[in-house]
Amino acid sequence: MKRLLLLLTFAATAGLHAQTNETVIDRSQQPKPPAAPATAAGATFPGGDQDAGTQRIAQPRGSLFKFIVSYDAQVYFTNNVFLTRADPVDAVIVADTFSARAETPSWAVAGGLLTPSLGFTFQRYNHGLGTQDAARKSLDFDSYSLPLNLRFRFGENWEANLGFTTSSIYRLNGPPDYHFIFRSYTPALSLSKAVSLGAHQILSLSAGTSYAFTKADTDSTPTISADRNNKYDGFASAGYYYFHDKWTVGPYASVIRSVYRHYEEFGPVSVNRRDTTCSLGASLSYAFNPHASARLFTSFDWRNSTSQIYTYDAANAGVGLTLSATF
Repeated sequence: MKRLLLLLTFAATAGLHAQTNETVIDRSQQPKPPAAPATAAGATFPGGDQDAGTQRIAQPRGSLFKFIVSYDAQVYFTNNVFLTRADPVDAVIVADTFSARAETPSWAVAGGLLTPSLGFTFQRYNHGLGTQDAARKSLDFDSYSLPLNLRFRFGENWEANLGFTTSSIYRLNGPPDYHFIFRSYTPALSLSKAVSLGAHQILSLSAGTSYAFTKADTDSTPTISADRNNKYDGFASAGYYYFHDKWTVGPYASVIRSVYRHYEEFGPVSVNRRDTTCSLGASLSYAFNPHASARLFTSFDWRNSTSQIYTYDAANAGVGLTLSATF
């Protein structure tokens, strides 16, 4: 009887750790709003980055590399912190992001501009602001990413990107502390187009595909394969940007279709998991100068999955601050 109770306790604990880890992974991979096109800086500030579109001559730089560093802080409310289908729990999340990128000089190739870059991104998500709830704090995590990218700008504001990103996620709380839970190696290909709708309006369209080679922590669930999260992603997004003086309004929509190769939920048996994740959102930004801006934002995300455990919807709203510099 004692042995049976121990086995049941272990199974329940393992299931809880697996679900917590999965929520952390899903949180880190939630849809992000599409980036503003490169012409946005020039539209907001005279003398900004305007090396897009049909321009082909790269401006000489004093140093071999161009360095871009930025820090972003956001505080936002979500009505479904555990990303569950039923009985959602709300929370206030604090997300800090530091990123650095080095670009080589652009090369004129086949009538376009080719620019390689290597970056580093660190993110910390805290889910328990204003509460001591251990369940919410168990979702806190750090994420590290190394994106290697080859950007090609051509034609009338077209941009193609070929990338390879290595990412790792560490859970901050819960035994053991600062515990590795997930790593991915992701090649990706995308194509985007910036469409001018007038002197102060830009429509940004993008689509692409990626494949994630993954390794997940299996300490608490040794019967589940470490690569169960391997998947194909196909994605598309559209963002509209209206610029007025130092203000920018940016509604957007995105969709991601994920096809898992051999997903496993509770044991060494593959299940057919297919996810469609959609996001609608908008932001209102104010640029204090070319290096600092603040924003209000809101979004609504929902996922339909063949595995009902991972079907959810969530509403979010918050504020953010971004600081950046180029050398």
